[in-house]
Amino acid sequence: MYNDIKKFIFNDEVQGILSEINSNLMDFNILEITGMGNQEIKHSNILGWLFDNSEHNLDHIILDDFLKKVINENRQYEVNNPILDDLQSYLYLSNNKRDITIYREKDNIDLLIVDESNKIVITIENKVFASERKNGNDGGQLQKYEKIINDKYNDEYEKYFIFLTINLEEPSKDNWLRANHQMITDVIENILKTKEITIKTKIVLESYVDLLKRNGIVADNKLEELASKIWDNPKYKNALDVLYEYKPDISMEISKYLQKVIEKYTTRLLILKADSSKTYIRFYDKTWENEKKGNQTWTKDNKVLLYEIKNRTDENLKLVLLIGPSKYEKFRTELFTALNKNPKKSLSDKFCTVWKLDILSKTEIQEKSIEDIKNIIDKKLNDFFKEFDGDFYKIREKLEPIMGKFI
Repeated sequence: MYNDIKKFIFNDEVQGILSEINSNLMDFNILEITGMGNQEIKHSNILGWLFDNSEHNLDHIILDDFLKKVINENRQYEVNNPILDDLQSYLYLSNNKRDITIYREKDNIDLLIVDESNKIVITIENKVFASERKNGNDGGQLQKYEKIINDKYNDEYEKYFIFLTINLEEPSKDNWLRANHQMITDVIENILKTKEITIKTKIVLESYVDLLKRNGIVADNKLEELASKIWDNPKYKNALDVLYEYKPDISMEISKYLQKVIEKYTTRLLILKADSSKTYIRFYDKTWENEKKGNQTWTKDNKVLLYEIKNRTDENLKLVLLIGPSKYEKFRTELFTALNKNPKKSLSDKFCTVWKLDILSKTEIQEKSIEDIKNIIDKKLNDFFKEFDGDFYKIREKLEPIMGKFI
């Protein structure tokens, strides 16, 4: 074992790749020096500059290409969404020459893009290492911003709302479109390859992409490519296996254990596993096997109703029951009516959480040992799957008549 590690470390090829990885990020990044790394206001300021056409002379290419990616991403959840159709028509078939003004932090809105010539308003809420405020007397951030825009701009304007996050998080309001910073990075990197731009513009674009990568806001494809040269080489397999075995990754440890626990209940023929990842472990009740399918693919299983364990280090570990998108609205409505306990909540046409079990808080994940974490997971899931008394069986019983109707 130790010889494998020594051969790996004292290898010229490996050292060369590590050196290239080390030089992958810029030595001098003017945006990093300003402390912009995780400050949403400064990120929104640079986004406003990128989307505008005041200095870089790229017209509105960055804005247009970003919006096209937003459309493509959200088509995955709603193929026949009139909002997306209208936005697409605006991008390709504008009635008038554009007259765009971009406001930053107006009425506390991160980015407000107004095209007066075509009567278009685009609101962007930009989240960098922060969560959406969903509660409050104003109904939460997104509802507050919608009201401001609807009050300020009459029905003559077409209004679009975009929720920009690192991980394409689901917004609390149905008519907000998902987006992430990777879309912007992809647009910028394509411009750097294909467009003739000034040195000043090139420095800003490269610095912003570099900033997003070094702060983990977007993936670093070059870094992944370099790392794969090591990971994919069979000569280093033994050394990497040892390093991976001792890698202190609590999220991966929890994911592996959850998969093991879920396998136990799969073997007992209670559940069937669904499309999962490190951060999302999904399954469904075996009695739902013949339920009506959704018309959208939000997982490879294409199910309407799924249990999902959210395993993210920046959130509580929790098990939720989700109603996903489907063309069978009567089916979705009956599921929601049977499971929803909150009279103020309504069924969204995308994803709707109708039941939740908190397993571990963020603090517990950070402070407890992996053995304590496993014990808590065991207790919570054992209670959930407890025969007759557990919520699993109670939910199954509630849904039996509905599942019997829609097969």
